Amino acid sequence: MQLYVGGLSDDTTEVDVEEIFPKVCLPQSVTIIRDIESGKSKGFAIVKILSEEDGEEAIRQLNGTMLRGRNIIVRRTPETLPGEMEFREWLTEHASEALMHVGVSQAQTVLDYGCGSGTFTIPSARIVGKEGGVYAFEARSDRLERVRERAKEAALGNIVTVLSDSSKLSIDLPDESVDIILVYDVMHEIDNRRRLLQELHRVLKEDGTLSIFPMHMGTENFIDVMREYGLFCLRNRYGPLGFKAASEILNFQKC
Repeated sequence: MQLYVGGLSDDTTEVDVEEIFPKVCLPQSVTIIRDIESGKSKGFAIVKILSEEDGEEAIRQLNGTMLRGRNIIVRRTPETLPGEMEFREWLTEHASEALMHVGVSQAQTVLDYGCGSGTFTIPSARIVGKEGGVYAFEARSDRLERVRERAKEAALGNIVTVLSDSSKLSIDLPDESVDIILVYDVMHEIDNRRRLLQELHRVLKEDGTLSIFPMHMGTENFIDVMREYGLFCLRNRYGPLGFKAASEILNFQKC
């Protein structure tokens, strides 16, 4: 089981975090997540626990307690592969740079599938401008409300929010109507991936790009999955120079 421990001070170390656990359980590993470029703490750690029972007990006993003068947050988080969390944090902070590298440009139509609170929706809307547009699909209404709030704050009128049905995986857009599709940190939550990819294939233009960050799945494993389905072929991959992570941005085109 993997736990997120947040609210940490900048000087909190792995040893500090590890020391709060022995009264509950002995963690397998503790990793402070640090900025790829500066090496500074991002204010949270990933802690791996041997059993589900011990993990749940750690959440009950440690969430909201104090560590080095800070109230900490302890909650369950999906299993991550080496370097993924650091890469995701880097990607969040360099969203515009990454999107332009993927190919998002002025006057395009972008589909941000599983957009969350708009980490990539907002910068995409800025890049495509008034002549372009972004469809923000999300299954959680509270996240979509946050996207709408952020769009209003940024005076962006080119975002259409869509509350999606995760059980149906249908996309109510015309065939070949989208230039770029973003599916970042989402695929691990999809049971019927083939069905979703068929829909993404349908709405993507012939020369369009499907950009996926397969967090929790791994680059090589996900490339194998895509080969099996035979709908998309890998065009290129992208990540910060000199940094290796188990998952990176994978850009696909129609086969």
